[in-house]
Amino acid sequence: MPFYLGIDAGGTKTESAISNGAELLGQTTCASCKASGVGESEARHNLREAVVRVCEAARIKTQEIQRVCIGIAGASLPGTVEFVRSVIGELAAAEVNVTGDHIIAHRAAFGTMAGVLVVAGTGSIVYGRNEKGETARAGGWGPMISDEGSALWIGREAVAAALRVRDAGNNDGLLSTIAAYWQVTPEEVIRIGNACVQQRLSELAGPVNKAAEKGDAAAQSVTDRAGKELAVLAEMVIARLWPENVAVRVAMAGGVLQGSSLVRKAFHDALQAARSNATISFAYVRPVMGALAIAAEQRALQ
Repeated sequence: MPFYLGIDAGGTKTESAISNGAELLGQTTCASCKASGVGESEARHNLREAVVRVCEAARIKTQEIQRVCIGIAGASLPGTVEFVRSVIGELAAAEVNVTGDHIIAHRAAFGTMAGVLVVAGTGSIVYGRNEKGETARAGGWGPMISDEGSALWIGREAVAAALRVRDAGNNDGLLSTIAAYWQVTPEEVIRIGNACVQQRLSELAGPVNKAAEKGDAAAQSVTDRAGKELAVLAEMVIARLWPENVAVRVAMAGGVLQGSSLVRKAFHDALQAARSNATISFAYVRPVMGALAIAAEQRALQ
């Protein structure tokens, strides 16, 4: 009996699932195996653990896996495919398809049908496929120059906004919220922010959202802009794939959109203003299920 493995390698966690093509046999969640975020050594350890643990959950041996699909941000970067295949190759002689995290998320949201998928987790990207099979993407060009509306973007913008409030003479508010979450002084927030520690900044998305829900104006400005930035990216993709104003399905994945009603509302309102025929779904999307579906196919989607 063939066994298939799907992996969603996110910036904060790695989700894995195994099936025999007919039923789900096991699934697990482990630490991130994204080398750019946790380092190559830890990424290697975490990816191995993800494969071993999900096989244990499915009660099969790693050597029994025939095909693997792993979705990971930066799949096109030099060394990413080789790194993933070398780690998995140590555990199983399987065919390994390494693709972008947006590919597996789109498959989970729409199957093989047309639609636009907005991903906003640690990073962000918008990816669409129309009825002709044509594809387009926007954003997702990396944390230093892109990833608008992502958790990292929110964290970076929140620190900047908090310091502007401080410059205006208010030492409380969002800066105090960030300092309390990090358990540091306001001065230490400045040092951490300038150190470009991506993980530290991205973990601020949750506290910033809570502050916005409680009425903090600076935090509300950040969550509102995050939603609008994502809507701009979505509108770009829609305009390229559906030049005429026709009905388009839009779905979302990632912790930012799925975890913040304020970001969702800003996104919804901005995209509806630009594309009134867009049908936006807030249904929960699990990209790992898309990876599993691709792994079970004879021909992986590109």
